[in-house]
Amino acid sequence: MKPIPSIFLVAVASLCTAFAAESIMVPADATGMAVETLSSAKPDKAGLVLTREVKLPEFSRGVYYRPFSGGVARGNRVEAVAFESIAELQSYKPSKTRKGHHNVQQGQYVLLELADGRYLALLPMTSKKVYGQFFVEGGKLLLKTGNYGTDAVDGEVPLVIWAYGDSPYAATRAVWSQVFESGYVAAKPRSGKQFPEEPYGYLGWCSWEHYKREISEQVITDAAKTLEASEAPFRWVMVDDGYFTETKRKLVSLEPLPAKFPNGWGPVTALKNEDGIKWIGIWRNMLGYMEGISPQHTMDDLREQLVNGVVKTPRSLVKGEYLVPAITPEAAMALHDKMARDAVENGFDFTKVDFQTKAFDLYQGLGNAALASQYQNAALERACKANGLPLLNCISQPNINSLQFSHSALARSSPDYNQKDKDKNKCNAYQSFANHLWLGQTVWGDLDMFHSHDERDVKPMAIARAISGGPVYISDEPSRINPEVLIPFAYADGKLLRTAAPATLLPESFFIHPFRDDHVFRVVAPMDDGVAAIALFNFTESGKPLPSGVAASDYRHAGELLSDGTAWTAPADGLLVYDREARSVADLGDGYSTEVPNFDAKLFLLYPKTSGWAVIGRADKYLPAAAVKVKSATDKQVSFTLEESGPLMVWSETGAPKMPGATFKSVGAGLYLAELPVKKGAIEIAITR
Repeated sequence: MKPIPSIFLVAVASLCTAFAAESIMVPADATGMAVETLSSAKPDKAGLVLTREVKLPEFSRGVYYRPFSGGVARGNRVEAVAFESIAELQSYKPSKTRKGHHNVQQGQYVLLELADGRYLALLPMTSKKVYGQFFVEGGKLLLKTGNYGTDAVDGEVPLVIWAYGDSPYAATRAVWSQVFESGYVAAKPRSGKQFPEEPYGYLGWCSWEHYKREISEQVITDAAKTLEASEAPFRWVMVDDGYFTETKRKLVSLEPLPAKFPNGWGPVTALKNEDGIKWIGIWRNMLGYMEGISPQHTMDDLREQLVNGVVKTPRSLVKGEYLVPAITPEAAMALHDKMARDAVENGFDFTKVDFQTKAFDLYQGLGNAALASQYQNAALERACKANGLPLLNCISQPNINSLQFSHSALARSSPDYNQKDKDKNKCNAYQSFANHLWLGQTVWGDLDMFHSHDERDVKPMAIARAISGGPVYISDEPSRINPEVLIPFAYADGKLLRTAAPATLLPESFFIHPFRDDHVFRVVAPMDDGVAAIALFNFTESGKPLPSGVAASDYRHAGELLSDGTAWTAPADGLLVYDREARSVADLGDGYSTEVPNFDAKLFLLYPKTSGWAVIGRADKYLPAAAVKVKSATDKQVSFTLEESGPLMVWSETGAPKMPGATFKSVGAGLYLAELPVKKGAIEIAITR
């Protein structure tokens, strides 16, 4: 006979409420977490130990985050689906752009707009004992949890956390505050982490999208030399997949293939120099390679730590025998410390670790796949930190991985960029900005590489990465690089001009179907000095140009994305809207209207007026405001730091600005441009009128 679990709510003010055994009733006004205590609960064939209906308060619309591929959640496939009822969500049919994206199971996050205008966020929880996910069946939202293995589950297990807020950002922040304090997972707030500036704060190149697995010592050497000769200021190179010594997709050794890298890694990492390609990184696979570790591996120091894997999922992931680290912290650490030390000892400076969610898959059928996955993520985080390797997490969006980001500050928020498929690239952008709402609580998002020479896709892809706040790197065949696309991202030394927080959808854009219906989706990010960046994307399938715009009410949301979550208030003097492409400015007033061509994007910046001034910044950059830091402003003078000298744009309400050694020319509507020469190094500037 199955034991009867006890279930309770842990909420603010130590509120405890008993529930019916088969449901979780989310109260209308209390933030909380549902927890059950199990006694020898045996997983079923799917690895689950319990299912509970989540009963929701009345809502007007919602967005449901699910992996769009079938089977166990694929790690870079979590995206948002808008709905107005659970029944509508259950019957979801994707449009052309999302072809093949039918799955609405294994949900990782839910955001609801309630009938009273508030927002409710719900996050299924994981722990060392279980992995919880949302499912949609029979017109109901279900929470299913289990260890996806064979061991019985005992003791307290978390099911789901929920929280309310006056905006999507406030509700999400409140949910994650509970996650961080719960003690069940290792994730830490992004606000307490450092963005890995070296190298990810600089312009880079990755071998994958162009070369795929066809890399070699010669390919990487030629690429690095061509990148250094480019007008674009490249500072790092990522050696991606294609070097492993493996058999039948199983790792044999960390040594690179002699046929491709006959001299080992020495000639590759020797390509580094202080004035050019300063950092070189290496791609790793979470559990060795695609299907684990080969029984014929040559890594003697791991032999005592490895066990046979068992796959019992509907979709067989592995053909033949494979090995994985035993489900212990020591075995997990043995593998990840080995990979990290090997990278450092061979001269690599940073790493990207891929297929993290598939590592969870490879443990299914063993004792406790949830625990094994947590051990692997913990070991990866510790090993990279201990060995000084900045980590880019990849294929790691589901909660089984993302709730374990303890030290790392960067993770892929999108699927892969694909030069041949513009539909995938549409999904790349929308998925990232939707995911930044919740993933952005613990990491900065990575939108993946793109191609600078891709004339069809390059403008919206470049704008998406400029506003994202994350890394910027390309994968063109080096001789085809277009420097004109890349120079506006960075200073002369390759350092990126970045936003102050990950860019996220504006509220209405969470609740649309951005491809099927004629909706422009809009994205916001905060910058220093109270400047907000807003991007508009028209990715609709109709092919129509669409009206859109920017409103003063959008400005407040930029502030909500910063660590303190305080909404910004527009200054009494008002706001300016700057069109960086047209180099034009207008008073925002009641709003600013524009038209966005199909498969295109526009980028605007909102500047507060201060004593009749607005320092626009470097006019030749996607984010001109990132280049300046205003110190003071009076009716007569504005003083600021310019991070790097170059074309300087300033708005002056009452006359032409003056500056020793420079001439400002009017470009209309109070906007003035001084063509300062580009020079490295920050300078202090005072402008009068």
